[in-house]
Amino acid sequence: MQRITIQEAEHFVPLDLDEHADITKARYFTLSPSKRGPEWEDVTYYLHRRVNQYEGRLQDGDGWVYILATPSQPGMYKIGYTDQEDVQERVKQINRSTGLALNCDLQWAFRCFNAKRLEGEVHKRLSSARVNNRKEWFAISLTEAKEAIKELGQKYI
Repeated sequence: MQRITIQEAEHFVPLDLDEHADITKARYFTLSPSKRGPEWEDVTYYLHRRVNQYEGRLQDGDGWVYILATPSQPGMYKIGYTDQEDVQERVKQINRSTGLALNCDLQWAFRCFNAKRLEGEVHKRLSSARVNNRKEWFAISLTEAKEAIKELGQKYI
């Protein structure tokens, strides 16, 4: 692991240090003065991934992270991803293959690069609202779902 300056760190994605964080994924770290006193320093870890790594690409993304809802499950939203150009085609596939009484409707979609990775980060962020660990349904508001995707998605546009 390599120490970098705080200015250099602005170009890298910080490691999210939740209870499941794998510190071995960190490539860089910074030290900064701590609010606990002059004898303390705070350590921040960073991944090798660059911030704005997709900047300058000619298209606006290669996938979608989407939010679906169905009247048969009020107050719950499915958050998924697709690499298909037409997100509505993915919605049709889901409606053909699920055993839900009523079809899912697209509520919102976020165009980005590496939609699979973004979907994983969103699922991790919203894990406390997950209805079933093997399913992509969350008991949250549409606003909460959109905000999580928009916030985490900034590094994928």
